Amino acid sequence: MHTNGLCGNPVHGTALKRRRARAGNTEGHYALALAALRERQETKIHLGLARIRGVLRRLGDPQESFACIHVAGTNGKGSVCAMLDSVLREAGHRVGLYTSPHLQDVRERVRVDGLAATKAAFARAVERVLRAEREPLTFFELVTAAAFVHFAEAKVRIALLETGLGGRLDATNVVRRPLACLVPGVDFDHTDWLGDRLDLIAREKAGIFKRGCPAITAETKPRALRVMRRVAMERGAPWRELGARHGVRCVRVDWRRGRQWLRLRKGPAFSLRLLGPAQPRNAALVLEMVRVLGEAGWSVPEAAVRRGLSKVRWPGRFEVVRLGSRTLILDGAHNPQAMDHFCRALAASPWARVPKVFILGMLADKDHRTMLKRLAPHVAKAIAVRPPSPRALEPGLLASELAAAAPRARISVTGEPEQALEAWRADGAPVACVVGSFYLVGAVRKALGLP
Repeated sequence: MHTNGLCGNPVHGTALKRRRARAGNTEGHYALALAALRERQETKIHLGLARIRGVLRRLGDPQESFACIHVAGTNGKGSVCAMLDSVLREAGHRVGLYTSPHLQDVRERVRVDGLAATKAAFARAVERVLRAEREPLTFFELVTAAAFVHFAEAKVRIALLETGLGGRLDATNVVRRPLACLVPGVDFDHTDWLGDRLDLIAREKAGIFKRGCPAITAETKPRALRVMRRVAMERGAPWRELGARHGVRCVRVDWRRGRQWLRLRKGPAFSLRLLGPAQPRNAALVLEMVRVLGEAGWSVPEAAVRRGLSKVRWPGRFEVVRLGSRTLILDGAHNPQAMDHFCRALAASPWARVPKVFILGMLADKDHRTMLKRLAPHVAKAIAVRPPSPRALEPGLLASELAAAAPRARISVTGEPEQALEAWRADGAPVACVVGSFYLVGAVRKALGLP
């Protein structure tokens, strides 16, 4: 999940034009767009919709030029968006996908038909947004507005929009009439901003619900459901909840190839190219969304659904990477619920009892103590590192907190993820688990040269 940030002195349109004139080529334009983003790096959160609404209005409201599906929630929303993207593309639709955070390249956040925006297209979209700016946008607002511009220019038919933080005041919540609003689940994260009670967090997530737009959730906790159901009723959003008996269950797992087979009630099994115990529920939400699309007149054949789910790729979610005779498991696991999902998957996997090294990095504004307590029973060896983020938790503090939770574990500290990988190689353990932050996962993937 990516938080909104505002810091530094933003690059305004006039200054950008001067720099652009000096650059004179695609690489130069792209470098300037990245510079504008760096100057708003996410060290602070500045929620609200007034700034981005003003910019989009001056741009002609590009977000209204395509249909969209809006997805909020604590965990699972990225996986749901990735599944829907793959399914809709298999059905022949031109699809925009907006997600956060990115792992290795900011353009990952803005995709059309599965491809990240080119450097030229991304730079052009950022420049258009900056020229329309009157009050400085945050990092997240700038990228969100640029995504809308790019999707409109690329003439996508439908866009999948993942919220960054919460929902009600998230920059993506400027869309007026989505085809549907989805909430895979609600749990504790960003409590300083969303509240420290489940009902408060649920109300923020339900802030994306719109009149006449189906509101669909796979959440099962009664307190969260009561709040979301009430918000949907107040706003006139047709309400659908899957419940615990959503009917999708796992029947087989191929851990090494990163695939599980799911079955919907008594129908034939279908393949999903994602691992983890939360994915059957996410897939059930996708299947419900496909039904809603069919009711709205969108063609999404069953064959396209099966092909799409079998082809979906979403790195950093219990991602298994083979490195010769060794195995690397990458999982963002960036809040307590996500860590629970990771631990459940690990306990069920072939590597549960195999010697392994944990490469851990977390952000200071996360509930890292709870995350470490849940991970501790699995840890015998760990290396604490600093994720590449200004919000990173100091690795020395991370190591001391892990030592308190897992007093028998052997814990070391190193500065960079690359050094941690070298330490794992020297250790000889057959398995390493990189967990705790998507920023860390991205850094490790980049160090390994993974695409």
